[in-house]
Order: sequence, then C-alpha cells, then structure tokens
Amino acid sequence: MNLILSSARVETLRLMRSGLLIGLVAVFVFFGLSGPVVALYMPEILGAAAGTEQLTIQAASATPDDGIALFNQSAMQLGLILAVAVAITSLGWDARPGSSIFYRTRVRHLARLTLPRLVIGWIFVVASYLVALGVAAILTTTTIGSIDVGTLASVGVASAFYLVMTMSVGYLIMAFTRRTAVAIAAATVLMLVLPLLNSFKAVSAWAPTALLGAATLDPAKLAPPLLSAVIVTAGCLFIASIAVSRQSLRRDA
Repeated sequence: MNLILSSARVETLRLMRSGLLIGLVAVFVFFGLSGPVVALYMPEILGAAAGTEQLTIQAASATPDDGIALFNQSAMQLGLILAVAVAITSLGWDARPGSSIFYRTRVRHLARLTLPRLVIGWIFVVASYLVALGVAAILTTTTIGSIDVGTLASVGVASAFYLVMTMSVGYLIMAFTRRTAVAIAAATVLMLVLPLLNSFKAVSAWAPTALLGAATLDPAKLAPPLLSAVIVTAGCLFIASIAVSRQSLRRDA
C-alpha cells in the first residue's frame, strides 16, 4: 500500500512540476471557450470566406448541440494527444537506464508501481476535460441557448471513457517500446487512424470511436462502444502489466 500511495504521489508531483497538468487544463479550457463561439459565428465565417458572386455558402443558425459538438471535436484532437502523452510519460522511468535499473531491482511487482501512476493520469486528464466541458456548456447556454442535460451527460461520460481507453493504448505501446518519442509518435498515428473504423458498417456500432460523436447520438446507442472501450482498456492494462514485468533491465543509453 505504501508503494502504491508513493507512486501516486510521485506522479502527481511530476505532472505539476513538468507543466503537463497546466498544459492539459489550458488546452481543454481554450477549446471550451472557443468551440461555442466558433459555432455561433460559423455562418458569418463561412459567408466571409466564400461570399463571392460565383459562390455563396449558407449555413443554418447554430444550436446548443453544435456548440458542444464543436468543442468536443476540437478537444479530442490536440487534447487527446496530450492525454496520451501523459500516459506514455508515466512510464518514462523505464526509458532511462538508471531509473529502470533502480526500480526493477527494488520492486517485485511492477504493476504496483506503474498502474497507480496511470490512474493518476486518468484522473487529471478526465478532470481537465470535464472542467472544459462545463466551461463550454456555460458559454453555449449564454450565447446560443440552453443545453439538454442528458446530452451533456452523455458527452461527458463517452469522452471520459474514450480518453481513458486511448491513454491505456498509449501506455501499452510504451510498455513494449520503452522509447518515449517512438511511443508518442506511434500512438498519435494510431489515434488518427482509429476513426476510420466508423466507415465500416460491420463494426461501426461497436467501434469505440463512435463515442466521439456522443453529442449527436442517441444515448441508447452508446452502450456498445462504451463496452468496447472498457474491454480495450482492460486488455491493454493486462498485456502491458505482463510486458513490463517480463522485460529485462535496460543498460543502454
């Protein structure tokens, strides 16, 4: 228990001192502020961009769902990459020969060292996102109109599960590669490719990427992708724990 609490405390201090926590909050809140405003003025933006005699674009007035959807779409790009980076760097000690040797020769069950750090990352990332979602909801209500509470709850739950899943995938990649830059690059490419699953009708209903469209989906249709996200998360944690425990000491520079 002492090791678990110590690991969680060390990870909390790392996120605060490294600036990752500030970066997370800043990025998510920025999109929470800009998303509803961009949705509100989207007709004017499109009109100014293509308002010529040859081409005219007309857009419908923004709805509250548009404000939340645009926030979520933006936040799940740069914010998602930062979230994955948090999970990957939680295993950064294993990428450095000195700290890798230190921990591996003193800790019998490495999962007690690694999993608490990942969980702390989950907590801070999801909390940062939910704060930004609250900001977006307040701004949307003020500028566009009131938001359905059920829609807001669906978006929050779906996005939280998706963030946890993608962080677990990044954690798994880092467990195998033990190279921070390589793991971040591979995870980023994977996150960009995953939404393509929605193009295949056979798996689109169960694809975790369907959670990204929670603002426009019927809440009843979120159950399959939520279950998929839970299964992927559990699988990543199980495989990563085995991989970390079975790897040898790093003595290379």
